[in-house]
Amino acid sequence: MTIVQLPSIAGCRLWHVDLDAAAAPQAPECLSADESARAARFVFERDSRRYVAAHIALRETLAMVTGSTACDLAFDVGAFGKPSLAAPSALRFNLSHSAGAGLIAIDDSDSATEIGVDVEVLRPLSYSAALAAEYFTAAEQQGLAATAPPDRDLAFLTCWTRKEACVKALGLGLSIDTCSFEVGVNLESQDVDMVVGGRTETLRVHSFRHGPALVCAFAKVVVETPSKMIPTNALIEREFA
Repeated sequence: MTIVQLPSIAGCRLWHVDLDAAAAPQAPECLSADESARAARFVFERDSRRYVAAHIALRETLAMVTGSTACDLAFDVGAFGKPSLAAPSALRFNLSHSAGAGLIAIDDSDSATEIGVDVEVLRPLSYSAALAAEYFTAAEQQGLAATAPPDRDLAFLTCWTRKEACVKALGLGLSIDTCSFEVGVNLESQDVDMVVGGRTETLRVHSFRHGPALVCAFAKVVVETPSKMIPTNALIEREFA
């Protein structure tokens, strides 16, 4: 496998991973028992090999950033499967892979907040309208339908990766209805509001291409600065005024 750093977005570093390039023979020894078990469950050997390569690449990249060794890294897993470093750390990271492409994001800045990434290989999609009807908002479906046919697969995957990146940033898995928030079908960056557990989380989502074949999205939770936040007593006064 090969790991190539991409331009940063919103203070976060990004890396593209070629999952089909050969890894060092001893590299799989660094995987945890859970990672090895999951790799063994794939039906096709190619998929197992790519999964292993993605997780080795993540370990090597995190080791480079933290000054640790890849084999010494340990992870905790959230309620819906999002991993984090077991040792207390402000560092945030996320991993995505599609076919032979992997994408890693790491934020170890002073303003680090939860992040998510998603990557998809651009390809013909005969079923995009059916998927959009199930997972996209009405406005997103209309935007997709209004896109010229040659660009429709790109528009679909742009929306799909943006939704995935937002869901992954919040570590929600399949627990949230993807029709409940709007991300759009184009590449422009925008703020996205998601209602989670009775509160609204705002994320900034960015889309970008890497080469002709990869559609990528990156999302980061937006944290209001104290100067922009309304004091609790002011909220009470406004509510009952």
